[in-house]
Amino acid sequence: RAEDYSEERGQAVMDQEEITIAIDLQRGDLRETVWTCDFSHEYVTINAEYRT
Repeated sequence: RAEDYSEERGQAVMDQEEITIAIDLQRGDLRETVWTCDFSHEYVTINAEYRT
């Protein structure tokens, strides 16, 4: 954890509809956007019934 981390601040971020995460790989000046979602328990349960 970051030295300045607090549960209250972490919860405030997680309560936002959209969250920005910045990762610096020290590999130049490149930007990319990735869209994702939080899978609900119901979604995972339904899809766990499928076989691949």
